[in-house]
Amino acid sequence: MKHTSTICAELEGFIKREEMTLHHFAGTSGINAGTLSGILNGNRPIAIGQLDRMTYAMGLPEGSLYDLYVDEFFAPQAPHWRRLRPFMLRCAELKKYGCIQRISNRLCKDFWHISGIFNTAEILFEKGLYEAAAILYESVVDSEHSSHMERLAISYYRLFQIYQGDCRKGYKAVIQFLPYRYRLPEAYALNGLLLLAEVYAVRSSWTEVENYADELSELAVKLYKRQVWKSDDFNPDHPLVYYYGKSYLFKAASYEYRGMFEEARNWISQYADLSWFEGLDQQGLDEVNKLKSLAEANFINLEIKAGDRNRIPEYVCFLEEHPDEIVEGLTILLESANRYHFFIDEILFKFSYKIEQYGNVDTDHRLTQRVATNSYPEKLSYNLRCSVFFQNFAVYNFRKGLHREGIKNLLYSMAISVTLNNKEHIFNSMVMFELYRRFASDQQCQTYNNLCRNLWDHEKVNILGGSNRVYV
Repeated sequence: MKHTSTICAELEGFIKREEMTLHHFAGTSGINAGTLSGILNGNRPIAIGQLDRMTYAMGLPEGSLYDLYVDEFFAPQAPHWRRLRPFMLRCAELKKYGCIQRISNRLCKDFWHISGIFNTAEILFEKGLYEAAAILYESVVDSEHSSHMERLAISYYRLFQIYQGDCRKGYKAVIQFLPYRYRLPEAYALNGLLLLAEVYAVRSSWTEVENYADELSELAVKLYKRQVWKSDDFNPDHPLVYYYGKSYLFKAASYEYRGMFEEARNWISQYADLSWFEGLDQQGLDEVNKLKSLAEANFINLEIKAGDRNRIPEYVCFLEEHPDEIVEGLTILLESANRYHFFIDEILFKFSYKIEQYGNVDTDHRLTQRVATNSYPEKLSYNLRCSVFFQNFAVYNFRKGLHREGIKNLLYSMAISVTLNNKEHIFNSMVMFELYRRFASDQQCQTYNNLCRNLWDHEKVNILGGSNRVYV
C-alpha cells in the first residue's frame, strides 16, 4: 500500500518537468536509485533525512514538503516514535510549529501516545527548542487524565518556565503550576519554588515572595534532614545550600523593600554564615562564600539606607571588587541620598561606564514571549534592578534641577518596567512623568506616548478580551 502518494506525485512531476531520469535525480539528491524506486512504488516509507535531500534537490526551501509528510505519516496508521521523533525535531528546528500541532492533535486521540509526546517535549526543552516544546506540553496537559501523574506536574512546571516572561501567558502558567508544585520531583520542586519567588520579586509582590521563600526554606530543611546529598538520584541544578540560603535572601529582601530594616537584618543573619551546612562539595562551598559576601554587603546596605553616610566609602570599595553588585549598590546610594538630601556625584562619575551599560538593557516593549533558560531569572532580576536604579536616578536629577536628564532616566525605567510588567514601577514612572511633563522635550513626550500605547496594546487583551482595537 502506498504511504507517500502525494509526495511521490510531487517528485514524479518534478522529474518529468525537468526531463530528468530517476538515476539523474538520485545523483543530485544523494539517495540511492533503488531506494528512490522503492519510495515511488510505495514499497518503503520516506525517512526524514531522505525527504530533506529530495526537497533540496528539487530546489525547494527546507521543510516545504513537511505539511504533506504529516498527512502521509499517518497512513494507514500512526508511525513508530523511532521515525516520528526525528521528524518532530526537524519541524522544531525549522519552526514548523503548525506541523507539530497537527501531529500532536492526531496523537492525542490515543492515550498511549501521551508518554511519547511528553518525552519528546523534554528532548525539545533540553535542546532549547522551547516554542515547539510548549506545544507538546500543552498537549500533555490537555490529554492527561490523572492529576497525580508526575509528567502532568512537570508539564505545568515547564510551561511556567517557558512562559514566565510572557505578560499574558505567564500569569496563567503561574496559576496553573501552583497546585502542582509539590507533585514535582523534589529537585524540580526546589527550582519551582525558587522561580516563583523570583517571578513575584520582579513584580514587587512581596507577600507572595515571602510565602514562597518560606516554602522553599521548609523544603530545603526537610531534604537536609534526610541527607539527600548522599543519594546519586538527587541532582538539582544547584547545591542544596544554595536553595536554603536563597530562601532567606528573598525573605530579607521582602522586608528590606518594605522599609522594615530591623526585620531584614534578622533574616540576613540566617544566610550570613552557612559553613555549618553538611555535605558541601566545592560548588557548595563557593555558594556559601557568595552568600556570606552578599550578607556583608546587605548589612551595610541597611545602615546606608538608614542614613549612615560613614559606611559609604567602605561600600564603594565593595562595589569596585564586585562589579555585578554595582547596579544594586548605586540604587541604594541614590535612595539614601534622595531620602537624606545629600549628593553623590563623585561616586556616580566613578561608575558612569556601568550606568551607560544599564541604559542598554533589553527594552523591547512589544511585550513578546520570553523563553526561560538557566540564566533567565537572573536576567529578569538584573532588569528589575536597572529599572529601580533609573527611577531613583531620575529623582536625583530632578533634585538637582536637571529635568531633561531626569526625564530621560525616567523613560529608561518605564521602558524596562513595561517589559517586566511591573505595574508598581510603571505607575511610579507615569506619575513622575506627569509631574515633570512641562520640562519634557517633544521627543521625550513622543517616547512616553509610545510606551503608553504599547502598554495599552497588551492591557486591552485583559480588559477587552482582545477584540476591537481601541485607539487612544
